Amino acid sequence: MFDSLPAGWVVDQLNEMDPIWQPLGARGMNYYSFGAPVPPDPYATRSDPLSPLYQAWLGAYVVVGALDSASADSAALQQHWVVALTERDQQAWLAGMGDPSPVAQAVLPLRRSELRIAGAMRPLYVGEMRTHSDLSQGGTPLSMSLGMPPAFQWKGSLDAFHDVLLHVQGAIWYDPARRVTIIVYAASSSYHTRDGKLHDNGPALDSLLRAAMGRARVVAASGN
Repeated sequence: MFDSLPAGWVVDQLNEMDPIWQPLGARGMNYYSFGAPVPPDPYATRSDPLSPLYQAWLGAYVVVGALDSASADSAALQQHWVVALTERDQQAWLAGMGDPSPVAQAVLPLRRSELRIAGAMRPLYVGEMRTHSDLSQGGTPLSMSLGMPPAFQWKGSLDAFHDVLLHVQGAIWYDPARRVTIIVYAASSSYHTRDGKLHDNGPALDSLLRAAMGRARVVAASGN
């Protein structure tokens, strides 16, 4: 999916999104990557509040039922699908991680520009999403697969499933040959600890993530 991932990231994971996107009338696949464990720690750096990779990810959606040939150039529909698909994904992820009240709400409007991916300039939407961290003491299959740092390392400064502001980026286009919508996306996190201190990983990650997005090489199966 990506010609090269940033240093310290795990290889692409694959998830079928049909049950998550069905209320939107869409279906498809999600290829995603995140910060890998740093030995001897067994948990992903994505779960580590001390890492700049905390709550950061990189990936691509291949979607059937979003844009089509007639709507491919509509900026309003491009933004709609970037927002709707990512919000549903994040809500489902948080539920799978054990969040009792998942939240994922994009701050609209997103900012529109362009990014070269796979040999062409693609519409790029950039902005913020209000959501929760998935940090907890674990217990669900998904949280155990990522691993969590010991509670004593973070309980003094953070609550489980605390508020997070994500810096989100999504490049979207319609592939008429395969009849699918493709969204290449990335996110970094910003949050406050209990003492009011801001921890913003955007400045350290956003350019790196955008460069990785530009190296995406998307191969999608045909849709109907």
